[in-house]
Amino acid sequence: RVSQIVAIRELLEKSLTIKSAPMQPQHFMLNPPQGPAEGAQHNGDTMPSLFLYLLNIFTKAIVNQLSSEASTNPKIAEPIGIVAHTIISHPKFLWRGQSFIGIIMAKFRTSLPVVFGIRGAETTEQGRQRLGWRKGHNGWISDQEHQDRMRGLGAGYAALCLRNYSKSARTNPWPPSNYWNAMGLLICTPPPERCTTQVLVLTALLDGYERKFLEFYGDMARCALRAAIIDFPNSSPEKTAAVQTLSVLGDKMKRDLGITL
Repeated sequence: RVSQIVAIRELLEKSLTIKSAPMQPQHFMLNPPQGPAEGAQHNGDTMPSLFLYLLNIFTKAIVNQLSSEASTNPKIAEPIGIVAHTIISHPKFLWRGQSFIGIIMAKFRTSLPVVFGIRGAETTEQGRQRLGWRKGHNGWISDQEHQDRMRGLGAGYAALCLRNYSKSARTNPWPPSNYWNAMGLLICTPPPERCTTQVLVLTALLDGYERKFLEFYGDMARCALRAAIIDFPNSSPEKTAAVQTLSVLGDKMKRDLGITL
C-alpha cells in the first residue's frame, strides 16, 4: 500500500511540473475558496490541466476497484479509503488550501446516488437511471451484478467518510458528518418509496463500520444504529432477503462488539 501511495504521489507531483494547458480549479471543487490562502502551495488562478486529468483518472480507479473487488471482500474498502485520503488531502495537491474531494464525490454522486438522497423505482427505466444502475452491452446489468456493485461502493463510501484526522495536521476533506447524513437520508425514506438498492447500501455502510461510527458519535451513534438496524427493517413493507440481512446486523454487533441495541 505504501509503495502504491508513493507511486501515485510522485506521478501527480510530476504532472504539476509538466507544462499543460492551465485550467480554473474552482470548476472541480465543491466549495471553491474565495481567495488565496496563507501558506498554500498553489494560490494562483489556475492549475495544470494534466494534474486535474490525472486526479480524475485516480478517482475512476477508486470507484472501479470498489465496485468490482470490494463487492466480494468489503475489507478491501478500508485501504482504498486510506489511499484516497492520503492523496486528496496532501498539501501539494490542494488549491488555496482546499482539496479536490469534489472530483471523487462527483463520481460517487453518479455511481452511488442513494447516499445523496436520490430515490427511484427499480422496476422502471427512469428509476434505475436515478439509482445508478449501470448498463452493459445487452441492456441493464443483472440484479446480482448491480447488488454486488452497490455493496462495494457502499463500503467504500463508509471508508471515505469515517477517517479520523484528530492526530493529523491535515484537514479532513470529507468528515464523518457526511456518513451521518447518508444514513439519515436512507433511514428517513418513507416505506412506500424504499427499494432494495437502499437497503443494500445501508447494510454496506454499517457492516464492519459500527465501531468507527460509535467512536465518532457515541450514544447518538447507538440511537442511529437502532433506527437503521431495528426500526428501519421493522417498518419496511416487504421483508426481503436484503431487509433480513440488515436486521441481522444487530445480532452481529452484540456478538462481536458486545453492544445491544
